[in-house]
Amino acid sequence: MLKSKLNVLALLISASLLAACGDSTTNIVEKDPIPIEDDHDHDHETGAGRLVISDKDSTMLRVYNLEDGDLLGQFSSISKASALYASASQRFAMVVQRDTDKVEFIDGGLYQEDHGDHLHPYEEDPRLMSLQLSESRPTHVTTTDKQIAIFFDGNVATSSVAKVAVLNDDQINTGRNDYPVLTYSTHMHGAAQARGEMLVSTIRDAATASTLPDQVGIYHVHGDHFHLEQEFDLRCPGLHGSAQNKDYVSFGCTDGVMLLKQDGERFIASKVAHTTDFTGTMRIGTLEGAEDARHFIGFAGATVFSVNPEAGSLSKVDWQAATGASIIGYGFADHGEKFVLLDSTGALSILNYNAEATTGAAFELADKVQVTSADLTTMPTGSQLQLAISAADDKVYVADPLSKTVSTIDLEEAEVTEKQELGFVPHKLVWLGIPAGHKEH
Repeated sequence: MLKSKLNVLALLISASLLAACGDSTTNIVEKDPIPIEDDHDHDHETGAGRLVISDKDSTMLRVYNLEDGDLLGQFSSISKASALYASASQRFAMVVQRDTDKVEFIDGGLYQEDHGDHLHPYEEDPRLMSLQLSESRPTHVTTTDKQIAIFFDGNVATSSVAKVAVLNDDQINTGRNDYPVLTYSTHMHGAAQARGEMLVSTIRDAATASTLPDQVGIYHVHGDHFHLEQEFDLRCPGLHGSAQNKDYVSFGCTDGVMLLKQDGERFIASKVAHTTDFTGTMRIGTLEGAEDARHFIGFAGATVFSVNPEAGSLSKVDWQAATGASIIGYGFADHGEKFVLLDSTGALSILNYNAEATTGAAFELADKVQVTSADLTTMPTGSQLQLAISAADDKVYVADPLSKTVSTIDLEEAEVTEKQELGFVPHKLVWLGIPAGHKEH
């Protein structure tokens, strides 16, 4: 849990400089390792996890321990982070630097290993990893609990083609670059979802003016590359946004949601058309899913839809958006039982998720928390509130660039329980740790 008593300045002064790879630098607060006794009950040591927070005004990223609010380490990336994502096991932070064609990785220090009769947790200092990805314009990152797919858009100005790299946490940990890469013949603002030996990824006709693709293909891994094995005639115009669950992969189109149902190594394509709730140019351009969630959730601006792939239906979600509010953060939370929406007014809406819903709303508004009452129109240029969701418990975290704080929100109590002053303007943040479903109790 974050504590407001943290004296950031004192911690920064005590940091020691260590060497690092490339153009990056690393600073670690010197602390004795924390032993974890092998008693098969480790939640008290690593339960809350850690936050990685980037600095808006520099290339610095800081790692905080959520148990006591301690600053555990600080790292300088090659350039400023455009986005932060958690890796497949949520051990590593992926530091995406789109404008400089880089992806770096920070080890949060919390992980576990299979010791046969139990999963043994480890708690170590954070560190900057040696692995770096250097491809043109890394943009969309999607993960399962085992794989990561990073879509590089390419760049028409430099004649750089789009690529998709598929890797796992072990390759990040060991610094291996033996991950397979899908290389296109043109640039595109695409999307990809990794599914074992298969990759579901977009296809764009190089002759079209739009950078958005309108087709999807199934690729199979062959060593260090992929082969196209299935291409769908069903079109998805203006394709943007993708998600997957156990049985389906979904893509947002200007005329609905494209669904691919997996049947062995083959997929069956279908389209869920827009309902009467869609007006004008409304379209779903962002989708979110989870392995065990039967529904997807789709965003058409501030209007939210539940997508039921089995029924082939779209249902509008009533989340009581404030007039003029936009959604700036979202995701499944509390072990998949809830879905949270952070909007531009500083309100966090908490929705209960009913996986068994076949008709009507699978997502129902349960509560709303006003994280800040400040005038957010005075936010620094290029800044907005940022949301990070714990996979270990029912907490979420909101970074506020205006007040230079991070708030802890308890979803069960529906209230802000802690607020920590940072001493710098936060830009991006991500939660790292051991997911609750992966712990040994």
